[in-house]
Amino acid sequence: MQRSLFRYTTAFLLPLLAVGLVLTGCDSTGSNMDDNGGDSSNEDIAIQGMYPDPSSASSYADEVAINLQSAGLGIRLENDPSASILQEIYTGPSSDRSIRRISGSSLTFDQTTYSDLGGGVDLSAAISTENLLRSDRLEAADTDQQGQLRNADQLISYYLSQAQETSSNGVDFSQLSEKGVAGALSYYEGAEILNDFADDGSVASDPADKWNEAFGHFGAPRDFAAFLDYNSGEGLVGSFQDVDGDGGIDLTSEAVYIWAGYTAERAAAAEGTGNPNDFARRAFEAFRQGREDIANGNDPSEHARTALNAWEATVAVNVIHYVNGMQSALENVSGEVTKEKLDSPGGFEDSWGEAKAFAWALQFNDNSTLNDDQLRTIHDQLGNDPPYGEGVDSSTYSGDLDKVKEEIQGAYSFEDANVSAW
Repeated sequence: MQRSLFRYTTAFLLPLLAVGLVLTGCDSTGSNMDDNGGDSSNEDIAIQGMYPDPSSASSYADEVAINLQSAGLGIRLENDPSASILQEIYTGPSSDRSIRRISGSSLTFDQTTYSDLGGGVDLSAAISTENLLRSDRLEAADTDQQGQLRNADQLISYYLSQAQETSSNGVDFSQLSEKGVAGALSYYEGAEILNDFADDGSVASDPADKWNEAFGHFGAPRDFAAFLDYNSGEGLVGSFQDVDGDGGIDLTSEAVYIWAGYTAERAAAAEGTGNPNDFARRAFEAFRQGREDIANGNDPSEHARTALNAWEATVAVNVIHYVNGMQSALENVSGEVTKEKLDSPGGFEDSWGEAKAFAWALQFNDNSTLNDDQLRTIHDQLGNDPPYGEGVDSSTYSGDLDKVKEEIQGAYSFEDANVSAW
């Protein structure tokens, strides 16, 4: 895995931020999981307090902008694509560029433009340059260089230049762009930092600042407990909460970001099966306790491993979730899979794009439970695009998708009931 040699290029210095980005694209906590991210029947996890207020003005600043910008890419590709605006958002939005994630909401927000946050981030300079597994098998309509391995930046830049939601093959550029940034930047950087801590309990730079950076990539607010509700399908009371009661939502402290939101949503589904798996609380408590370790001069390595295991398991569950979505769409399709036979081709393409993006994301943890050969097999079974008009029988493709779930379930020891519910 290639490691970044620079911090992000920012358009402006961002103010002190408390955390969090808006949950977007999520369909998030249950009760428990073991050290490998699998289901367990241990006692409930309780959040014991708030994450410490960061001491550095740059602790979460870039991570907030990254999440807002990636959400903006997905929304704009889906609704009003413009190649020039998309490229601007990707390489660092202008200060007066509106934050698209919150436009149209009835809520009142403290920040509505990137200048209100202090600026934006050049995502293209920060994203991983590691080649994406099996990207050399993409069709000509879905890559800038057919037959060659490509990295996330190269593919996302191509998607944005096309300025369309999906390709002629049904490949969802919107999902692959937004979730591509989430995997190849937010998860990649967060996993890299946590692995450094897990290796020897320290990092070369200020450990508190680096730990805060990883927490910012995870995307939970400092008082995550106030946002969680496992009776809700999303596992949240809401993505936005006016916690301080001042009448406005502060995007830097009163919102849930994409990865934290997924941990809550997937855990809520597990809670409903009677086989709890508390991704959100397990990860958050590990982050909180690890930060406390650093403040007290103790070794945070075990908490780094726990946080990353919960996070990685959630990425894996996301693949299962969207595979389940594809299989559900195929239930009424007999014979060869074609776009015309699907009740909702757009929904099927969305599910395929998300499954593909999260399968790619799994390669960005150097110590992933799944090795590259296993991930290549998963990509082979998902295919290079939705299997329209390729002579693929619905039952055959659904069987391939079963193998994807079996590979992941076996690696993470997920309960059968949870795999079905996700």
